Amino acid sequence: MRATAQVPQAMEAGDARIADALTRHYIAHGLPADGGASDPWFRVHIGPVTLRLPNPPARRLAVFFHDVNHVVAGYDTTFSGGEMAIAAFEVGSGCGPFAIVWSINLSMFGLGLVVTPGAVFRAFVRGRHAASIYHRRENSAALSAMTVSKLRAELGLDQPIPASTLVDRLSFLAWAAAAVVVMIAPLAAAFAALAAGLRGLIALWPGDGR
Repeated sequence: MRATAQVPQAMEAGDARIADALTRHYIAHGLPADGGASDPWFRVHIGPVTLRLPNPPARRLAVFFHDVNHVVAGYDTTFSGGEMAIAAFEVGSGCGPFAIVWSINLSMFGLGLVVTPGAVFRAFVRGRHAASIYHRRENSAALSAMTVSKLRAELGLDQPIPASTLVDRLSFLAWAAAAVVVMIAPLAAAFAALAAGLRGLIALWPGDGR
């Protein structure tokens, strides 16, 4: 298996500052000026359906880094396209100490295995050979002042996607298995709780008097 597709291009000219690129990114996608970091809810668009979900503090801290990745890595924000690909990319490069980012990305990775496996594989390999923005020492203000081209270069995103190695493929299989577990675990827990509730109701149901 090879990952030789053309590298997605940054969404902004290289001399644009990250702060300016983010502003245009948010306007283009109808997002708040801070990407929703201060909003207690966030929205997921799946075709014509929009889901409104709680936005916990841990996710709000990570929104900036995730959105910068969209700008410098060139993945769009479509649910079944760019979001699944960038999830695999971030798993490949690493999500640092952000447990909630690992969880969300692995869930999207798992969906991507079904919806767009080729793109997910290529994005994962690209991430494996890139530096992670989640490991950067700079704060959001310092990163915002950088240019798109400088940050792309420092993350290794200005390079072609390399052919996948055996280690890349084995790592992909391992993370794919983890993604499937993370994706189905909440469903399994919900079904288990439902089954337990039904058993409890049956136990309380009046007998036939015998």
